[in-house]
Amino acid sequence: MATQAQITANRQNAQRSTGPRTHQGKLATSQNAIKHGLSAEKNIIESENQADFDLHRAQFLDELAPSTPMELMLVDRVINLSWQLKRASNIQNHAIDALSAQKTQSPISRLAQSILSQTSDPDSPPATEGSTLGQTIVKDFEQTRVLERLLMYERRIEHSLYKTIMEIQRLNMIKKLDPPAA
Repeated sequence: MATQAQITANRQNAQRSTGPRTHQGKLATSQNAIKHGLSAEKNIIESENQADFDLHRAQFLDELAPSTPMELMLVDRVINLSWQLKRASNIQNHAIDALSAQKTQSPISRLAQSILSQTSDPDSPPATEGSTLGQTIVKDFEQTRVLERLLMYERRIEHSLYKTIMEIQRLNMIKKLDPPAA
């Protein structure tokens, strides 16, 4: 059980530790839990480009041309799901590269690399963005059935995407069959 002095010290320390204060600091800490982005709430994660997403969105809006709020909501869903599908494919490629790199190394070199990574030598060369993403995925999925889990995410996204596309097509068919009264 904590002594009164420890309780007092903890309370004083808690007053000094209030988290980030600047807008930039708050933005940075809001991304702390993101590992790979497959289930991200935001459309764009740190490793992606906003301009690419904007182009992706514009192309879908041009092609699908929503005319009602319901259609716009469904088209937004298609845009987000198709972007997530691209992300899943990208992550899968990085994970395959990371797994491939692990398999081509001898067990001794893998052990040495593991030990070196734990010591975090500042003179060691930094990992590339792609290899870091792949290594993060492999580590996050505990190296067991990594590709199976990625495929599961991909199938779920595809299912939702195709279901939403079917709903848009259904609404368009209803619109063609039942023209608005003039």
